[in-house]
This record gives sequence, structure tokens and C-alpha cells, in this order.
Amino acid sequence: MAVEAPGSTPTTKSISLTAHLQSRIPTTYLHLPAQWLATYSTFVKANASQVSQLESALRSLTYVIPGRFHDTPLTSESLQTFLSLLTAYHTHLLSPSPNSPNYHPSPQTRYTRWCELSSPLYARCAALLRTLQYTQLLCEMFAKRAGERVRWRVVVVLEVVKAVCRLFMGRVSGGRMVVGSGIGGETVERKGDDEATATAGVEAVDGMVVDDGMLNGEWKMPRTGMRLPALPSTSGIGGESITDFLGKRVISADEIKSAKRLVRTISSVQGQLAEMMWILRPVVYALALQRCQGNKRDWRPWVMGVVMEVAARQLAKKDVKEGVVGGMRGLSGVEREELKRRGWGMAWWGMRGAFYENVTRGWIQGFAGKLKGKPLLDMVGIIVEDYDYLWDEYYFPTTTL
Repeated sequence: MAVEAPGSTPTTKSISLTAHLQSRIPTTYLHLPAQWLATYSTFVKANASQVSQLESALRSLTYVIPGRFHDTPLTSESLQTFLSLLTAYHTHLLSPSPNSPNYHPSPQTRYTRWCELSSPLYARCAALLRTLQYTQLLCEMFAKRAGERVRWRVVVVLEVVKAVCRLFMGRVSGGRMVVGSGIGGETVERKGDDEATATAGVEAVDGMVVDDGMLNGEWKMPRTGMRLPALPSTSGIGGESITDFLGKRVISADEIKSAKRLVRTISSVQGQLAEMMWILRPVVYALALQRCQGNKRDWRPWVMGVVMEVAARQLAKKDVKEGVVGGMRGLSGVEREELKRRGWGMAWWGMRGAFYENVTRGWIQGFAGKLKGKPLLDMVGIIVEDYDYLWDEYYFPTTTL
């Protein structure tokens, strides 16, 4: 049978076959997927608040589904993964245009958007990273059906891919700290959502703190220690109190900075080493678990992971103290929130590896056992036992990266 050379003109037989297929498939059917997608996009944009409420309701249900049936965790996790991806798609559709007059993005959103617009590679890595974080537990469940060896290979490969994505993101952003790349770590505004109220601890002009300096109804200036009387609580414009009215109009330093300056470039060796250790820690921990997969009570992987994370955190603090004027107070709000998120992530080491098997699991099972047979509290105990099954059987439910 003759084979056509690349670049040669299609034969009459191949042309007739293509025309035959096109005649058998109506042209309308070929455009149906795109038409359905456009119709769905229009519906979501026209019913933004209803879509958000439906997502919240469905997500609330999924909190009690995972692990409820020990023989079907794959089904419940598939549903939760689908809802996570659907929510991400809706967020993409509902994100307001930068040219919109009501577009007031948070500093973190401005920085993330600047990174993605500055580098297509950053945008692709961030999208891949978020997708992997949504689907990683489902991938582990599928792999576990093929055996423990296959499961740990999949876990290590996923951690390596995520680490490579973070390394590229840090590189193309100019050596900056990787910010808001986790689930829930990035704030995305939606059209139709209610505006968030002023949060506690918002920085005011000249370094004055709105909530942290209040004591006995007075405001304490952080530098001079001078106390100022609180604003009266009489009703202001639109039924708001004067404090709430002015608090919503406070402009912080981050809101007037350019997006590029919201996260500093890490120039010191210890700062770069801290970021590298923080990114590579999940890979090292997964590899150590793979070698000790037969013994869940082995302390070596847990100690290795904790030491790496603590060392990275201490190096990062030292870098901030020596390289930033004012130390932690000299960082932007975006950087402080990211460091705070990483600090809270340390608490998850109590739910991992040997510490969980030797210490935490006994407490959780004892707590769930005490709730059994009690009205309403019995349901809480069942949910705790369901999640205990996931924490014990799988790696990704307790990951923070």
C-alpha cells in the first residue's frame, strides 16, 4: 500500500473520504460543543450569585461525604474533585475585567495577575499546580488500586511536578517568593459577590494600626505611645457607624504600591536556600516515605521533613531580619500573609507519618469514641472517624503544598 509523502497533495480517495464523513455528520453537530459552552458561560455570568450559593451548598455536603463509606472513597473524592474544578472554572468566568469601574482587586490578586501577564510560563505553571492540587488525592486513590508500589511512585511524581512548577514560578518572577499557589491560598474576586468587610488589623497611614492599637476605647500610636480617643459610635452615612464608614475607606500602603513591588526579590543566599528547602521538602518527605512504606511508625521520614521545614522557616526569618528595614514590619501585607500561611501549615505535621500513627491517632479515636451514643455529637464523631480513615490511608489529605 502506497504511503503519501509529507507535504504532498492529498489524493482523490482521501478527499472523497473526508467529504463523505462531513456529509454523514451534520455541520450543526460539529458546532454544538462550542455553542453549549458559550450558552453555559452566559448563564453563569447572568446568575453569578445563585451559582455561588449552589457551589457553597454542594461543597458543604461534600465535607461529610469523603470517607463515609470505606468501600467507596473513590466515588466521593471524584465528586469533590469535580466540584473543585467546576468552581475554578466558574471563578475564571466570573472574574471581573480590569477595565470595570467596580474592579478593586486585593493586593495578592494584583500581584498574581501581574506575574501571569508578565510570563506565560508562570501562568501555565500556576494553572497546572492548582489543577494538580485539586486532583492529587483522586490520582492517589486510582494508583492505590494497582498496589502500594505504584501508589508511592505516583505520589513522588506528583510532588516532583509540583516542585518543578514552583521552581519555575520563582525563577520567572525574578527570584521572588512563591505566593498563593495553593488551594485557598489565592483570593479571587467574583462579579456579583458581596464586598468583604474591613478586616481586623488593616494598616492605616503613617504606620497606624486600626484594630491592634485599640485598648479601653482608646487608640494607641505604635511609635509614640500617644493615646487618642475612639470615634463616637453615632450613626453616620447610610446607617453605618463613623468607625465602619471611615474604616472601609482606609488606604493601606499595599494598595498604592505597584504590583511588582508587593513581593520583594530574594537576593541573599540564605533567603534563596530557605525558599529552595521549602519547595523541595515535600519531595524529600515523599521519597523517604516511599522507602519506609512498609512501616508507618518509622520516625525517620517525619523527623527529616520537620527538620527541613523548620530550617527553611528559620533561614527565611533571618533573611527578613537582616535584609528588610524594620524586619517583619517592613514586609508587605502579601508577604506577611504568605509567611503566616506557611507557619500555620506547620500544624499539619501533627497529622502526618509517625507522629500521627504513634500519638495523634489515639487521641482522635478516643475523642470520636466519647461522642458515640450522644445526640447530635454522635454525628460529629462519625465525621471525625470518616476523616481519620482518609488521614490514615492516604498521603495527600494532610499536604499543605
